[in-house]
Amino acid sequence: MKNEKRRQLSFITYEAFQKIKKNDPLKIIFESLDWTFIYPLIKSKYVTKKELIYNPVDLFKAQLLIWLGEVKSNRKLAESLQFNSRYCVLCGFDSFLKTPAHSTFSYFRKRIGKDIYYKILHRLIAQVVVVAGINQININSNIVHIVTYSDKNKKKSCNCSGSSGRCKYNQKKRHFKDRTNVKVMTKNFVAFGFKVQMIINLNSQLPVEIIVKPKDKEILI
Repeated sequence: MKNEKRRQLSFITYEAFQKIKKNDPLKIIFESLDWTFIYPLIKSKYVTKKELIYNPVDLFKAQLLIWLGEVKSNRKLAESLQFNSRYCVLCGFDSFLKTPAHSTFSYFRKRIGKDIYYKILHRLIAQVVVVAGINQININSNIVHIVTYSDKNKKKSCNCSGSSGRCKYNQKKRHFKDRTNVKVMTKNFVAFGFKVQMIINLNSQLPVEIIVKPKDKEILI
């Protein structure tokens, strides 16, 4: 957000911040992402900045904890932010006493609208996948199937097997091939020098497969 004030950490959260290791996967991911596009997309939903009790960037950081499998729900997320110093600090909240309630996340999504919410979330997820790949951070295949292509336009690996020849996701895809109630859409992004193609389940609005390839190469599926 523009003109964001310097964070004033409480003593307890400052101590927690000092204990976070430089190679902490969440720290690497959150510090690498471009968050600047968020506020321009939502500013019309707020008359004044005073209505923003929580920084939208911090709320989206917290929401990514659910997608990354760190917590299971908004209720568990709210509890974790209050009692898990690592989550609280990395998401940008300055005090355990001022973390959002679970209803805050639902209200926030309703306020900015479902379309904008997922537009932002999908763009963040595309960045997360690329950053994770660059830094060799594993994203569980139960969250999303990730296929990474090499510079030579050949399938390099996927996160469910490490080798395209033993891909468990392809076996599942063949199993669900004839199911007509599973509708998907495709979104394309560019992040950190890579093309990202995201196959999204229209029911959940979450990606089921993400294909990553160097920017100067075409994505073939």
